[in-house]
Amino acid sequence: MKQSMAVLTSQATTEWYTPAWIIALARATMSGIDLDPASNIQAQQTVQATRFYTAVEDGYSKPWSGRVWLNPPFDDTPRWVRRLGAAYADKDVSQAVLLVNSAPGYSWWEALWRVYPVCMLEKRVAFLSDAGVSAGTAKKGTTIAYFGPEPSRFERVWAAYGRVVFP
Repeated sequence: MKQSMAVLTSQATTEWYTPAWIIALARATMSGIDLDPASNIQAQQTVQATRFYTAVEDGYSKPWSGRVWLNPPFDDTPRWVRRLGAAYADKDVSQAVLLVNSAPGYSWWEALWRVYPVCMLEKRVAFLSDAGVSAGTAKKGTTIAYFGPEPSRFERVWAAYGRVVFP
């Protein structure tokens, strides 16, 4: 085995940081990032959202608006996905790019790709540890979902990285 299974299957932390190339694609999709509601100071070195909330601030319960980047805590993904969907439906959020584990067979994931365009990334993502280094390749696939008025732009930006599927 090329990497320790414990690294990416540990329940000791949900702090796995998104690599810069994914943030760059999210930024290109939305022409910027106004809010990262599930973040911290370290993640903002890459995300550079205009506003962000930390776990201490409980970003889930705070107001969401504008162009949102969301890599939710993976131990509570369905709740965060529902929150994003509600904020978008209420027009508080104008656009969003969401990163989640690919989870066929789970009702929240099935509902996601049946309503919003998604890109199921071709390769497993190498998330970063809190030290800023690759923690190895994720054990699950990654889905990127787009909430917004420009699905053709989403497709142009993400198509080179995986299969883009429209509802």
